[in-house]
Amino acid sequence: MNMISMDFEEASASRRSFLGSSVASIMLTSISVPSVANAAYGEDARIVIPDIVQGISDRTNKQCLVESLGNRECLVYLDAENQLYKGSDAKLLFDRLAQSVEAMKNIPSYLETKQWSKVESTLTGKMGNLSSTMNELVKIIKDDSVKSKCKALSVDVRNDLYAIAASCSRKQQEDALNSYDKAVLNLEKFVSLVNGV
Repeated sequence: MNMISMDFEEASASRRSFLGSSVASIMLTSISVPSVANAAYGEDARIVIPDIVQGISDRTNKQCLVESLGNRECLVYLDAENQLYKGSDAKLLFDRLAQSVEAMKNIPSYLETKQWSKVESTLTGKMGNLSSTMNELVKIIKDDSVKSKCKALSVDVRNDLYAIAASCSRKQQEDALNSYDKAVLNLEKFVSLVNGV
């Protein structure tokens, strides 16, 4: 029995020494090797002290978009150079207008051959953005008298195009051709006024 108790004591001592040495090695490796989560040497919090005079100057000279709730400090100012939308692009609008005018030239041949569905598809497809294009061009015009004339012509062209579509749905060729002629005249006046500006 003595021998068995000695073996048991030696085994428990070796287990204790194994556990002690493994815990010590784990602690040393975790302390000595920096992990990826640790910050780099010298990286401290960067504290920026607000410039009160510059804040007052910015508040009077710039437009504040977002301000904090606590001290009403402006967090975001309007920056005209970094705006996404800077107004309508006149070149793009004139390109769209030219495409609509080209599509409009096909309408008389469709009316003469009584191809009503092609007329309607031209009015809603290729010329579908004519009204919005004309409205955007009107917004660009600076002169108020020219602007009001162009706005009235835009409404007239839109009404003429509606009249063409209504005549096509009733299959009235003469009425559709008359409305087409009115639309062409009003559109020519509109283009000459807009190009003059």
